[in-house]
Amino acid sequence: MRKFHLIARAVILNGDSVLLARQKGMSNTFLPGGHINIGESAVTALKREIYEELGLELDVEGYLGAVEADWEDGGAEQFEINHIFKAGIKGTSLSSPLKSQEDHLEFLWSSIDDLYANNLLPHPLKKLIMNYAAGDRSIWWESTLVDR
Repeated sequence: MRKFHLIARAVILNGDSVLLARQKGMSNTFLPGGHINIGESAVTALKREIYEELGLELDVEGYLGAVEADWEDGGAEQFEINHIFKAGIKGTSLSSPLKSQEDHLEFLWSSIDDLYANNLLPHPLKKLIMNYAAGDRSIWWESTLVDR
């Protein structure tokens, strides 16, 4: 069985840290965001997902690029395309703790240097964020898929 996911994700920076999400009980992290519904724009989906996850309004500041990824989950092949946006959170101090609105998720600030230690997935996102933080503003694309 194969499953496809179209995802919108946010890079939310706070100084030298980036906001990450983790499903409770899992060892990997991911950027906040989620699935784009049929008929929904990526920006609308991202704003909706952040509101559902954190109860906060998002200010989408620009498109950073896309990352394709694949993995296996319980014998099923999974494929996703992640559209990545630079974003900020409206009307809240990023120094205050961010509380998840969903019981299965938790959020943490990670220094950019600790993205590998926090097992950010998909792996190409680490390089995208590190390059962006270093001043690279080119549109990014990378894939974990091997040409078949």
